[in-house]
Amino acid sequence: MKVRYLRVSLTDRCNFRCKYCMPNGVKEFIPHEEILKYEEIVEVVKAFTVLGVDSVRFTGGEPLVRRKVEEVVRGVSELPFIKDVSLTTNGFFLKEKAKSLKEAGLKRVNVSLDTLNPEKFSYITGTDPSSFYRVVEGIEEALSVGLSPVKVNTVLIKGFNDSEIGDFIKFSELYGVEVRFIELMPVGGKFFSHENFIPISKVKDYIRENFGELIPTTSYKKGPAKSFLVEGTKAKVGFIPSVSEHFCDSCNRVRLTSDGKLRLCLMSDRELDLKVLLRSASYSFEKLVSVLKEALILKRGINGISALESLGCSRKMFTIGG
Repeated sequence: MKVRYLRVSLTDRCNFRCKYCMPNGVKEFIPHEEILKYEEIVEVVKAFTVLGVDSVRFTGGEPLVRRKVEEVVRGVSELPFIKDVSLTTNGFFLKEKAKSLKEAGLKRVNVSLDTLNPEKFSYITGTDPSSFYRVVEGIEEALSVGLSPVKVNTVLIKGFNDSEIGDFIKFSELYGVEVRFIELMPVGGKFFSHENFIPISKVKDYIRENFGELIPTTSYKKGPAKSFLVEGTKAKVGFIPSVSEHFCDSCNRVRLTSDGKLRLCLMSDRELDLKVLLRSASYSFEKLVSVLKEALILKRGINGISALESLGCSRKMFTIGG
């Protein structure tokens, strides 16, 4: 599978403390001087376009906590051959940022929202219950300024939000967004367990039994989600069975961490330090392209399935970018 999709983490910092992402809290973040500068990020993306990448998604931490995020969005969106620039956010700052991001070239946005209950939202994110309403307002604003499509990412956790599947179907109908149900992944912490894992198959069964048949539909996407319309409703849902159904053979992405590590597979700790190259006295664009080309060849030999089964990812999710 040819790599066409680059996920770029702008920062490891976040204003939320989600239990599955930061299971033990955070003792310290990456020092600011060790984070890639916006110009360095644009340079890496430009090099990747030479090798066929045409889609970029900005992630975090929470990407909107980084100052002047519009600058890097604009820099990347103006590169030749880039067709799609998107962003994943917790939505807290989206109401204030949606318009300027759209003007900078952002095309679409995914918002992480694991519950529609303000008190439960407070519990899972470590924030005040009022933050829930700010996120919903951010979704409304994103829709208003024309960021399209807007997708809502919901990580399934047994005993926490499995009773809200029906509520999310209604939320999808009300706002015209696609709700994507994502299996909890065993990444970088002890929050994951078989006791709180819900396979996508059970979610599909619930929807069929309580709402209607799932009708496959095309969706503008670069990732592994499969999208469906829910028969008899106006709801659209997506499913990412990241644990129960492996999709390594169709993986078309690599990740750039905020501190400049190229991560070829989410579940493998094998990384390449691009920051050292970018900041070396002998740096050249041609050398960067050559290094990236060799890295993409190396990606073919990484087995994400075996890494997943052995819990081979030691980084916490907020340091990778998802």
